[in-house]
Amino acid sequence: MADATLPRPALSGADIVILATLLAASGVMAWIMHRREAAGRAAVEGRPWPAATWTGGDVGLCLGIALCSVLVAGLVAGPEATLPARIAAGGFGFLLGTLATVALLRSRGVSWQSIGLTSFDPAGDLRLALGGLVFVAGPLMVIATALDRYVAYEHPVMEALAPAPDAAAIAVIVFAAVIAAPIAEEFFFRRILLGWLDRRLPSPGSATAILLSSLAFGLAHWGQGLAWIPLMLFGGVLGELARRRGSLVPSILLHALFNGSSVVLLLLQLAGRR
Repeated sequence: MADATLPRPALSGADIVILATLLAASGVMAWIMHRREAAGRAAVEGRPWPAATWTGGDVGLCLGIALCSVLVAGLVAGPEATLPARIAAGGFGFLLGTLATVALLRSRGVSWQSIGLTSFDPAGDLRLALGGLVFVAGPLMVIATALDRYVAYEHPVMEALAPAPDAAAIAVIVFAAVIAAPIAEEFFFRRILLGWLDRRLPSPGSATAILLSSLAFGLAHWGQGLAWIPLMLFGGVLGELARRRGSLVPSILLHALFNGSSVVLLLLQLAGRR
């Protein structure tokens, strides 16, 4: 899937300071959340999410629709398409698959609130996403950097941007990683899959459903070195955020901010090598 994790930094003195600062910011955010909980206020305020009405077969159907959409988009692009063109086609395929799945659910009477693509407080959703980015950026960067020392991180985004990227290539990457992937992946992993697991497991609303959906999210990025490990942890945060908020909007925004930050860091890293 067109996603991006934090790239491997060269650990200069400045990099160590940045990592330490990000970790400190994460610690402050964790302390703020703890204080809110201790004061009897929810760290994430939301509304109950309607129970999923879809079945395991529907989950498989949604996945099949997404994969077929990506496959068809790739065939339309053609075998001679450039890597940025293939990435763009994949992004469009994911979005089309998501729209098709939403249309299917709506035709069955599933409400927009149950689907999760509505917001009752857009400004609050944005604040949660920004706070979430502060909370996860430092720890995930440290973990990704440590793991990259054992298995090098690989991703089509890096290959597409490596040869002196132009504006068109950057625009394609932003579309795929910052728009298409957050919408499609949050919809499937944090609503379709997590919603079904919440209904099927013996203890609805338990951490087990989030763990399983996060594991699936991480393994969907298999082949990108060990990036699936921090992405699995990131998936846990996204799942908890979506469940507590009762909406996919803040998790989509957090996912987009995280991927956008990753693309910026990658561009800066590549620029420093030239």
